[in-house]
Amino acid sequence: MKIKMKILIALLSGLITTSVSAYDSLSDSGFYHLQKKSGGHFGIYFLRRAIFSEYSPQYPLWSDGADKKRWIYLPRRKKIDTSNPNSWVFPRGTKLWKEFSFIEKGKKRKIETRLLEKISDTDWIAETYVWNEDQTVATLAPEEGIKEHYLLANGKYYDIPSKHDCSYCHSKGGIDSGPKKTPVLGFSALQLSDDRDPNAIHGSELKPGMITLSELQKLKKTTKILQVMPRIQNVASAPLQRSVFGYLHANCGHCHNESGFAEFTTTLNFNHDATANYIQQNGTYKTAIGKSISDYLTSTGSPEKVINPGAAENSALIYRMTEEQEEYTFEIPPWHHSAGFSLTAGVKMPFVGTNVVDSEAVDIIKEYINNLSGD
Repeated sequence: MKIKMKILIALLSGLITTSVSAYDSLSDSGFYHLQKKSGGHFGIYFLRRAIFSEYSPQYPLWSDGADKKRWIYLPRRKKIDTSNPNSWVFPRGTKLWKEFSFIEKGKKRKIETRLLEKISDTDWIAETYVWNEDQTVATLAPEEGIKEHYLLANGKYYDIPSKHDCSYCHSKGGIDSGPKKTPVLGFSALQLSDDRDPNAIHGSELKPGMITLSELQKLKKTTKILQVMPRIQNVASAPLQRSVFGYLHANCGHCHNESGFAEFTTTLNFNHDATANYIQQNGTYKTAIGKSISDYLTSTGSPEKVINPGAAENSALIYRMTEEQEEYTFEIPPWHHSAGFSLTAGVKMPFVGTNVVDSEAVDIIKEYINNLSGD
């Protein structure tokens, strides 16, 4: 297997790995070997009870409309430490792949495949592999990424992210009392819950063979068994609430939580506790509805309230999801665990990882807000 040494900003639990092994190509990561070994089906035990499976989070991240497929490899005789249902700790040797593609002239065109691999008890490597024109080989992307890599139908471009871009979301997620214990965002108790949201925004049905939380527990790959499948509660008076809160959890909650990257600028928390039994325990419910946005990030044109019940067009959430021109600059204060970052970015959220406004989500969230009572 061909490997090269390179400086890498690793996505890990608050540390920076400066000299680690990185694969030159996707094939070197073991991905094709595992696909062949598993026969393309979940439940095949190989390499002494290791597991390789496709999975699908119930609330997917918006990536400019890209179709995505995801796989995980869990090493033999290893378990995920799930003692904290909101912050799983993966065993050394865990690998996750995510493939991004678009439909072009009626055919699927693969753009990139990303890899996360845990190489020690604390360290992860993160790489992106870019597919060639012939769709035969995916090779390592440059550390700075590739701007305007693929022209989208709406005239905008899909970017291959830089390592710095990736680290904003994956290594600055917070939760608990500092940087997350894992950079993994979409493989979690809530995302894999068998009690899936049928109305999840951009959600998709589980395909036969995709692994779920109950399957992980049944296979004894978790250290703690959740007796009740996690879910975001709904209420009759707000039928869109579950899907809207799920979308915000997946697209915003990894930074906007009690100790995430955005925590020093705002009290917003879009994260959902996997053990919550009532909607009143949801972060969005507690910190966004009828609440004022922090002065740190208030821009010239921003409405005051994050979610202004009954008035979507006068809600900062909608403003930031759609405004593409205005910019602001802020510096992370020295006392914060993300100190050292200085950012000038557009007001639009998320500020990295996407160039296209998610119009479908915006319309659904507007409808939800406009139907809320201001009482």
